[in-house]
This record gives sequence, structure tokens and C-alpha cells, in this order.
Amino acid sequence: MDKTHKDKLDRVFSEYIRKRDTKDGYFICISCGRRLPYGQADCGHYINRRHLATRWDEENCNAQCRKCITPENRVLMEDLTWKEIGKIGVGEKIVGFEEYGERKTSRRYKIGVVTRSERFITDVYKVTFENGESIKCTANHKWLARRGSTTSFVWIETKDLWVDSYNLKGNHITGACKGHVFSVVCKPFRVVEQDMSADAGWIAGMIDADGHLTQQIARDKRHPKRITYGLRCGISQGDGIIAERVDELLQRFSDKRVTCRADIPKEILNNKRGKKYVSKVTVRTYLITGTNVEKLEFLQRIRPLKLNKLDINKIGKVRSQYDTKVVSIEYVGKEVVVDLETDCHTYIAEGYAMHNCNRFDEGNIQGYRRGLVRKIGEQHVILLESRKYRPTSFSNFEADVLIAEYQRLIKELNCK
Repeated sequence: MDKTHKDKLDRVFSEYIRKRDTKDGYFICISCGRRLPYGQADCGHYINRRHLATRWDEENCNAQCRKCITPENRVLMEDLTWKEIGKIGVGEKIVGFEEYGERKTSRRYKIGVVTRSERFITDVYKVTFENGESIKCTANHKWLARRGSTTSFVWIETKDLWVDSYNLKGNHITGACKGHVFSVVCKPFRVVEQDMSADAGWIAGMIDADGHLTQQIARDKRHPKRITYGLRCGISQGDGIIAERVDELLQRFSDKRVTCRADIPKEILNNKRGKKYVSKVTVRTYLITGTNVEKLEFLQRIRPLKLNKLDINKIGKVRSQYDTKVVSIEYVGKEVVVDLETDCHTYIAEGYAMHNCNRFDEGNIQGYRRGLVRKIGEQHVILLESRKYRPTSFSNFEADVLIAEYQRLIKELNCK
């Protein structure tokens, strides 16, 4: 079967499954059991679609809910550029982080690979923040957020975010801390684009020529598993007008933060030969200050060639440097959204820490299995699981037959 036939069969089969499981305009999600409108339905596979033996098996596929954002939102890629989520393809690498750390505050950054990217139309809500920014997403899209400023960050769906003590479902916070509670969303990055000015290019060239970009790892002697990742970026230059210009531009492109200056003395001892070398000028080293993320934002602005040597997996912990409160959530209608999945189950969109669809995580699969057992019984589920490795191949002719059959079944469902 060629790709054209496979894609067409996927579309027709998906429409049939969604309409089969929809009654009176609503469906029951096989994983979470919620009753949702047809527009939020997807054709969810219990056994992954890569197994052709069960890819178009009606028992293996059921209506399932989605968790997505609209296509104009920008995602942080592996090379530290920002790319609209609607333009990201399968196989591309993004900056993600651990879904769950060893402790609630110890999620670390890691590179993720996009495993799925699909578009569809569904109900969309606009989430507006105290900083003036807003993002459009589905009601069950997950954010790394917390209630107020005292609790830890956890995964919270849009419909469960608090706005002045109320959420989208109409629930109200009760108890001693019930007044004016707002959810706080984790925002570890700002969206920083490359500065195309001559000054930015000049300072980038200075870093490539006379500068350094290094990553450091420090271990706690008492607790060897505790690792601290450091990022060091700076330029060494002889004392003079050029050094003053370097200092000025480093501060400008790092949000006016004062650089850390270290002077190398004129007399330097050569340890191998035991001789002293005398320099004609004092060499000054200017270092970028701030957190690892702030240093990354500096590098995003000027983009030196040495940026290619950076290892995102050694950036360290996810810290919410720019967290902000949710001030409103409003329904905006039906729009196109992008269903993006990554192998690390997370990504950074518009600077915010987000959870992808993650249809194949362990908790979701177990929920799917429980729903499937209720629907078809334990024995049928066991038989279905045994069929996924069965050798199977489809010809274009067989695909055409299946497409015609499911188109006929869809017409019958439309007539009901």
C-alpha cells in the first residue's frame, strides 16, 4: 500500500470511528469517560498505529478526546529558534523536559523528538495571563501550573485552572483560602528572536573568535545524585577601546545586566617550564551574568556559531522565571488546532511549559484498557493484544475496498 492510499484510508476510517461512537452529537471518551461534543473526538488507537495488523481494527479504535493548541503558537526547537507548531513535522527535535522529576521541583531539560503532528477543528478557549499574553487551546490541554504561589507545580488542564476562585466547569474554591485564588502558570522562557543588527553580528563574531561557551557539571559530595549544571559564556580581550565596546554590547544584549569582569595579570607562570611570560597589556575577561535561561536568551539574540556546541540536556532544572497568573478563560469558538506528540511528552510553547497529547503514556493506556474492557470484555481485549504482531500487508486494491466500505458505513450513520 502506498502513502496516498494509507492516508486516505486513515481519514475515512477515522471519520467512521468518530461517528460510530457519537450519539446525539456527543461521545464518551474511551480513556477518561467524559461526555464531549463530536468536534472534540479523535480516532484513538489502543495499540499504536505502527502495527498494521490492528491499525484499522474496529475493536482497537474508539473515540477519544484531544489536548492541543492553535497552530500559530511558537515552540522552542533544539537549535534554540522558535517555530510555529503548525509548521513542525514528525522527526524534528524540540526543547522538552522531564514529565515527572525525582522531586516535584527537579524536572530537567531534555531534547525531545516529535512523533506525531495532526490538525483538526474543535472548540477553543483563550487563556489570558496577567502579563498581557494569551494562548488559545482546548479545554483539556495540560499546563504546568499551581494554585496560588505556595503550592508546587503540577499538571493542570485548562478547564481546571482557577480564575478568581472559579474554574471553567463552574466549580468554586471553598475553605479558608477561598477568596480571589488564581492559578499560576510556569513560564521558564521568553520568546527571543535573533537580533539582525551589525552590533549583534559583531559581538557574535567576537565570541566565536576570542570568546568561550562552556558547560560545567558540579556534584554534591554528600549527595552524588544531585547535579548542578552551569553555563559560562564570555569574551577575553586586551585592555583598551575594544574591551570597553565588548563590555557595552554584552550588557546591551543581556538585558542591561552588569557583566562579571576578571583580569588576567601581565605576569603568567608557565607550569610546565617554570618560566614567567610577561604580557604587554592586561587581559580582561567579561562574563555574562544571570541564570542559565538568561544566558540562553542572550545567545538567542546574537546566535554565535559556537551555539551549535551547546547540549540542552545539560542546561539543568526547569525554573519558572517568568511565571504569571491566569486572569481569564473565554470560549472563542471552533478553530484549527494542532495535536503534537513528543517522545518526552512535553515542550515549550510561547515560553510556557506544556504537556503534549501523550496519548500513549502509561496512565492514558491503562485508562483506555479499562474503558475497552467495559466495552468489549476482557477476553476480546486479550485477543486484540495478541493480534498486533501478526504479519500483515495491504495492497492498494485492498485499501480501495476498505475505503469504499467505510464510506458506505459513514453514509448509513449520517442517515440515522
